[in-house]
Amino acid sequence: MLRLALVFLLLTAGTAHALPAKVSCRVPGVHDADVIRVVHAVGLSRGVSDKVMLAGFEAGWVESHMNNLDCGDADSLGVFQQRPSMGWGAPEQIMDVSYAAGRFFEYAVRVDRPDLSAGRLADAVQRSCCPERYDQAETRAGSMLRQAWQGGPEVVAGVLHVVEDGDVWADGVRLSTAGVFVGRPSVAGRFVFARTARGEVMSLADGVWRQVASGVAGDPEAVTLPDGTVGLYAVLADGSVAKLSDPLEMIGMGGVSPQGARQSGSIPLSPAGFASGKPSVITHPDGSATIYVRSGHKLMAATAGTWREIAQGVDASPEAVLRPDGTVGVHTLIDGRLNRLTTTWEPLGEGRFIDTVSAQADGTVYARTAEGKVLKVG
Repeated sequence: MLRLALVFLLLTAGTAHALPAKVSCRVPGVHDADVIRVVHAVGLSRGVSDKVMLAGFEAGWVESHMNNLDCGDADSLGVFQQRPSMGWGAPEQIMDVSYAAGRFFEYAVRVDRPDLSAGRLADAVQRSCCPERYDQAETRAGSMLRQAWQGGPEVVAGVLHVVEDGDVWADGVRLSTAGVFVGRPSVAGRFVFARTARGEVMSLADGVWRQVASGVAGDPEAVTLPDGTVGLYAVLADGSVAKLSDPLEMIGMGGVSPQGARQSGSIPLSPAGFASGKPSVITHPDGSATIYVRSGHKLMAATAGTWREIAQGVDASPEAVLRPDGTVGVHTLIDGRLNRLTTTWEPLGEGRFIDTVSAQADGTVYARTAEGKVLKVG
């Protein structure tokens, strides 16, 4: 009876308004790439229909521009502006994008009818002040859905790698046919790494894909180490940064693995809840590595296990590159625009891009537009 009462409460009470009216609640003009990926992954894991998935993206855009807001009208919070007082969950639960998306999809499936458009279905869940706005967001929602499958570019030795329609491509050559990949690939030596919608990291070598890790929440970062092996890093599902270990065999570039290289599981490099998105790692000639991650709106870096704050104001994953003179260049997207870090963040043009960028040692940067086109900046 308690569950039935809760369902009735959720389906009859107003829960959201089209974008928070509070001046103090800042809503970014663009979506958060990490948020759309999580919402998409939750929908896939629940096997929802295309209409239900589109309804989730329409609702997310109308309510928050697909950002995990810590503010809203009355006690509304999160991507879908769900209200704790209306039974959607505790504030900390609603601020968990996976939880919030799961609740949305749960009730969308429950109330769906053949005569409802995706927008009207979204309103049946949200019960907002402005039901017509969800259908009006269909074009934007469709664009975000396409982006949820794809990420930024990876350019190594002049070869462009991207995910398109669920598969990995390299300079127009299709490297996979499974249709399961999302985000941005990572390349180190002869290995290509990519993440599936199920949170697995797959490795391509000698024409064969195989799983090397699972339970990741962001795209992998692969780097070639001074000894010729490959280091693999990712943000796990619990928000911790980790160095991934291949449980089957050392991810090597040929030859014999060094003593003690065989490990299983992963090596935690931060507490849970510390980071989101994709880490960026540079290796130094002495064999050490520096890891850069987005932690909330902060850019954090760690060498030898000690994290320090580098900058603030980030809303996308960083991209660090080691220049020929030994200095480090850091780039990111802020409000969809390319920025590089000097003493502050310096905008590089007015173009708008998605996900992460690919920076080169010569100062050029590759970035991907919402339409999927990769542009070279600099």
